Amino acid sequence: MRLTRRGYTVCGVVVTAIALSLGFGPRSLNAIVIPAVVALAAAILQVRRAPVPAVERTVPNDDVPDTTGTVTLSFDTERSYPATVLDSLPLGLDGDAEGETLVGDGPFSYEVTYRKRGEYELGPATIVATDVLGLVERELLAPGTDSVLVFPRVRRLSTAARHDLWSLYDAQISPRREEFDGLREYVRGDSLRDVHWKSTAKRDDLIVKEFVAETDASSVHISAGAARTASDRMAEAAATICLTFVTSGIPVTLSTPSGVVEATAGDDRQLLEHLARADGGAVPDDAADVVITASEAATRVRYGDSETTFEMLVAETGRANGHFAGGRTGRESTGVTTS
Repeated sequence: MRLTRRGYTVCGVVVTAIALSLGFGPRSLNAIVIPAVVALAAAILQVRRAPVPAVERTVPNDDVPDTTGTVTLSFDTERSYPATVLDSLPLGLDGDAEGETLVGDGPFSYEVTYRKRGEYELGPATIVATDVLGLVERELLAPGTDSVLVFPRVRRLSTAARHDLWSLYDAQISPRREEFDGLREYVRGDSLRDVHWKSTAKRDDLIVKEFVAETDASSVHISAGAARTASDRMAEAAATICLTFVTSGIPVTLSTPSGVVEATAGDDRQLLEHLARADGGAVPDDAADVVITASEAATRVRYGDSETTFEMLVAETGRANGHFAGGRTGRESTGVTTS
């Protein structure tokens, strides 16, 4: 417990009044000193009785970097009191998590912006309780933390890169030509006799007929590794390439130094959670369909007979607009929006 600046001012007034009373009589005590002493005593009693509240923290949804959301702290306490609240924010999250509120009489909210991929813990909250006159304050620590995940950035691959990657999966499928299944964009290696010319005339790209496969193809295996200082690069490339497959209905098995995870269309949550936490290390499976290797200098991607850099596969250098192949965002199952 300590005096505030205002409290020290009141104490100064009391000392001055006592000094004046020695020269001009004790009447000054009655006029100034006694009310000031009563106010200080009441302030000390009020702050000493302020209980540590139970805190319920509502955090924003897990999302990608540069997303801003609202954190709300609700307090459960026997009696309300004015206070300054300071919530603990780790590096990787930005926000003004300090403000004045009446604890026990409403929630306290602040904006937070995600800056870097990873898992972050918010809290505990520090509560500096004060009296109604602001003379005395006491610091309380409200236990309880909550966590948020910041997913890696997801970028958009060029049309040529998407077609080349899809061909890895199409090569596994044996078509049964007697049963028509639907239409899709042309990829390198498709037969021209499968081109659907009527649909092609309405689009900029060739559209081909697709037939029911005799058997379901296995998932595309992607393996990623990175230098310890380049894990964010690895995660960004892996998320982008995995979602390029998944949002087109192609299942993926991803292995990183942190483990193995599978993803299918409409179920990419586990994949993104894995990549939010993934650390650097050696590539687990160098014989995978797609191999990603990240360093401080560059992120290299090898698939089929090709090897290039991730930047060469990306159509834009900015963040993705959320539009992957087939016009789907790949965020429906996670609640994440990219823009």
